Amino acid sequence: MKLFFSGNLVARLASILFTGCLLLPLPALAQVTITPVTDLSFGVIAIRDYSAVGRVTINSGGSFTYNSNIWLHENPQRGEYRVDGGPPNTVYTVTVPPSATLTGPGGSFILDNFAIEPAVLITDASGVDTFYIIGRLQTQGGGINYGDGDYDTTFTVTVNF
Repeated sequence: MKLFFSGNLVARLASILFTGCLLLPLPALAQVTITPVTDLSFGVIAIRDYSAVGRVTINSGGSFTYNSNIWLHENPQRGEYRVDGGPPNTVYTVTVPPSATLTGPGGSFILDNFAIEPAVLITDASGVDTFYIIGRLQTQGGGINYGDGDYDTTFTVTVNF
């Protein structure tokens, strides 16, 4: 099952592809959907020095940090996603790639250190649950110029029951 949705970010993640790999017989399940509640966003940033690496990290629980090479104009936020139609009271897993590249009008940003929260995911009696995606955004440094504008990427998120 593949579910597409879109959401913008600057250093913005514009769309995520969800692939549901259901390990139960399909007749036992209602249609599973994954819906964004809050898009993963690394905020609106400015880079002080293109020769140095700039970083924005969304930490566990949704807090964030950034290094001295970043001016933060809009706060980052973790992505929140709702699973509906899963099997009731069932543990599931969510996997993401080790990294992704955000492209736009200038140099590319690297997204990495993705994590899924909470550590144990389980649907409720209605087959519903919420999970979060956190991670880190970095510039490449080395004098690569980053133009003003939106940067986006697509990566696969797999939900396994």
